[in-house]
Amino acid sequence: MPPRRKQELKEADWPPERTIRVLKQQREALQSFRGKTFREVDHEEQEWSEFTLSALIHGFGEGSQNVSNYYSARSAGVHNIMGVSDFQRQKNFELRIERYQATLSSSIRELEVMLPEADLRGAYESGDDFAFYLDLKGILMSAAREVFIIDNYLNADFFELYVTPIPAGASVRILTDQLKGNLEIVAKKFAARGQFELRSSNRVHDRHVFVDGRGWMIGQSIKDAGKTKPTYMVEIGAPLVPAVQKIYEDIWAGGIAVVKT
Repeated sequence: MPPRRKQELKEADWPPERTIRVLKQQREALQSFRGKTFREVDHEEQEWSEFTLSALIHGFGEGSQNVSNYYSARSAGVHNIMGVSDFQRQKNFELRIERYQATLSSSIRELEVMLPEADLRGAYESGDDFAFYLDLKGILMSAAREVFIIDNYLNADFFELYVTPIPAGASVRILTDQLKGNLEIVAKKFAARGQFELRSSNRVHDRHVFVDGRGWMIGQSIKDAGKTKPTYMVEIGAPLVPAVQKIYEDIWAGGIAVVKT
């Protein structure tokens, strides 16, 4: 009897850009499962699971570590051949969501470092506020783990334009001084996403953004950048980022907690 041919594993056949787009969509769709029971989303989770697996295979290949990580996430929790209680099934479901989130975020990040990095404008003339918005929004949307924003003058529009697009799996911290208008009210509404904190301190004077260990210095307050005056946004050299961020971590530690989840 002739030996069976070993089934060949599927190779990756999607370009990184397509895989990133689809995985981000799946990561966003995953957020709709949070706060629900496993029974409520059983059918939706099954569809989500099958499509996400397909996307990972297309993007990384069937034998990739990314697909292996996905299988591990799918089987997260406590299982028993005799079955488990509904309480444990719910715990498994909640853990599964967190593991899925981590797998997607790490896979997206892995693909993003393969892409040629888009050049920031860096310097923005008066009236270049839209170019500034696109550049900063792109930086914030790339977050996989954490975002730390320091700016003295923020408003409610800042949340809609810049904070809302940050991926749900990333923690967000904002340090400011001026709590004007309905900023605090909007911050409390946004805090429902989880992993969010807003603090105030009168020691805040500059504008910085830190994302996953990288940092940028901004010439004007984010809400007004490039509108009526020229401004800039430049990346801090990697060796200096820890020292610069520590300055603001110390201010953060002594700041007043305004909103926290």
